[in-house]
Amino acid sequence: MDINNLIAFIEVAEKQSFSRSAESLQLTQPAVSKRIAALETELSSRLFDRIGRSVHLTEAGRVLLPSALQISSELTRIEDVICNLGKEVSGKLSIGTAEHVGAHHLAPMLKQFRESYPDVDVDVHSASTNETLSNVENGILDIALCSSDGKSVSTKQHVRLCDMEVWSENLLLVASKDHPITRSQYESMECLAEHPSILPPERSVIRNSIDKALSRHSIGATVSIEAIDFQTIKSMSSMGLGWAFIPEVLVDDSLAVIDADKVSVKHSVAMVRNNDRTMSRAAQAFVDALPTQLI
Repeated sequence: MDINNLIAFIEVAEKQSFSRSAESLQLTQPAVSKRIAALETELSSRLFDRIGRSVHLTEAGRVLLPSALQISSELTRIEDVICNLGKEVSGKLSIGTAEHVGAHHLAPMLKQFRESYPDVDVDVHSASTNETLSNVENGILDIALCSSDGKSVSTKQHVRLCDMEVWSENLLLVASKDHPITRSQYESMECLAEHPSILPPERSVIRNSIDKALSRHSIGATVSIEAIDFQTIKSMSSMGLGWAFIPEVLVDDSLAVIDADKVSVKHSVAMVRNNDRTMSRAAQAFVDALPTQLI
């Protein structure tokens, strides 16, 4: 399989346009069409439906795209590793992370990293933990920063991954300032069960930590809303839709903190990488910086 044909396929799939893909690849549009046609002939499958000026992936195209991205990513990594041997740290670094970690912790860290390694191009991708782990295992991402229970990121379905806890924070119990549980007569944490909560999705790492903390006080949460990111949880809680647990860094004047000493929840972040892949110099430099910058 010609890698140039595969790269042309990725460009057309992402840009949904032969003309824009030709411009990006610095080729003529007929040349791009010829490469796609050659790939379709080789695979005996039509990869795109051309409807007017619109281009859409066929079922075969949708099946091919994840593997094509993985192959392209691996070739880029190999080029980076070989080209950077004995040279300054440069190349591309792809990092997966949750929105909260990216906005409040990764951003300042990347600023310092880029000051040390200005020739590294960094791509940050936010997605669910399961999707992020799959992308690390498949080589689409170099590394990821994922929520952890303080022991290990759930990798039963991702056996080639290894992880290392690099940082942790407290999650505070909060509610809107006019919420009933903020009143002085509610002295027992058992009152939480009487009011709706806003929590991360069931079976997520963070939700498991919250459920365990509540169970130690024999508290069963009445979950009215599930949200995947802390910023959404914070916004909904501040509007009185329920009590919640959010990182201390997100707490502001729109929320009241409920006696944090009674229910303590720890949110940990782990660095995840594929143990079977040799890291690029850029990825290794980033990992080497993690302990001193995040702990």
